[in-house]
Amino acid sequence: MKDLLHPVSLVVAAVGFLSLLRDVPRRRDAASMALAAVFLLSGLSFLFSVTPMWQYLDRALGTVNLAVPLAQGCVVALLACQQVVLTYWGSPPDIARRKARTWLGAGLAVFAALLALFAMLTPSAPRPIDFTLYYAHDDWYAAYLTLYVTAYTIGELFLACACWRLARRSTRGSVRVGLRIVALGATVTLGYSAVRIGDVIASAFGASLAEWESFAWTCGDVGAMLTLSGWLVPTLNDQAERVRYRFKQHRSYHGLRPLWLAFYSSAPEIALPIDRVDPAQRRRFRGIAIKLYRRFVEIRDGRFVIRQHLDAGVRESSEAHHRARGLRGQDLNAAVTADQILAGIAARAEGIRPEPDQLTDFADADRQTSRPMDDVEALLAVARHLPPEPVRAPHVERASA
Repeated sequence: MKDLLHPVSLVVAAVGFLSLLRDVPRRRDAASMALAAVFLLSGLSFLFSVTPMWQYLDRALGTVNLAVPLAQGCVVALLACQQVVLTYWGSPPDIARRKARTWLGAGLAVFAALLALFAMLTPSAPRPIDFTLYYAHDDWYAAYLTLYVTAYTIGELFLACACWRLARRSTRGSVRVGLRIVALGATVTLGYSAVRIGDVIASAFGASLAEWESFAWTCGDVGAMLTLSGWLVPTLNDQAERVRYRFKQHRSYHGLRPLWLAFYSSAPEIALPIDRVDPAQRRRFRGIAIKLYRRFVEIRDGRFVIRQHLDAGVRESSEAHHRARGLRGQDLNAAVTADQILAGIAARAEGIRPEPDQLTDFADADRQTSRPMDDVEALLAVARHLPPEPVRAPHVERASA
């Protein structure tokens, strides 16, 4: 059963680790590193337990069945790392650091004890399939299994309770859902613990729970997959948000092109001279965030150039026209601003400036924004009111613009 379920769990762990791999160097916080360690350690525990890897480790390390303490040591370590994640998510940094050291220290102590007890066994032959049943009547293995199952059960119980508590306190929907799935997975794994505890008790009476082995591995693997999937939920949600935001940036960048082109046609000097940037530094200007920011700055500079050609009469007539069309509020201001831009560009081309008492500002100049993308949205609203085919630029637009 484990050779059937472990590879599936290994894939889930690998997906989680690779999903976090790019974020860990960028964030550099203890919770992210601990969560990445959870996926890595979980994947290693499954990898060490499958029969081909078990047999390879026996040959490579010269000690049979060494995959057992290696795999279970990874499980103990990942249980400690899961508590570290929850500690940093739910406690102030100073308290979290103290609790994290306690959990990691406890995990290290349990792992050292497991290695010591495993060294007392007398391994006769590789047992990748029925290791527990084979050693069930060995007193040293009974002590080994009792320690491991106790640590495992305590860790899963703490995990389930902590996840439910933190889920109730979290304000993020993805975190609440993910933590509840983790709690469910931790609860399912208790079926594995129950069978292993039963193995210890049954061996004391000369009995065996061989018929429960498939149930134990099923609970362990299904619970682990649920737990890993729960940890993945907020991670994948964050990445989906970044993808959506990046897509929005690309769409905004292309949506602003008609507005940028209108200004560039009249005042090509607004283009930022990045062509003269050192080639070694030019690559960082290719990202969509920088390109969108450049386009925003160049449009802002174009508005500054045209502003001194804005006639109050144009604004008044445009407002009357669009009010008659039923526009109100920000839609009205955006439409009027688009008309002012076209009229200002034409006036600048003819060298016409309004009298000081006729000089006005853009209709959307008083719009209040709180985020950078709000400013971009305001410009996009103006761009949507420009003609489909603005005046073509007398200069070829650069590919980097």
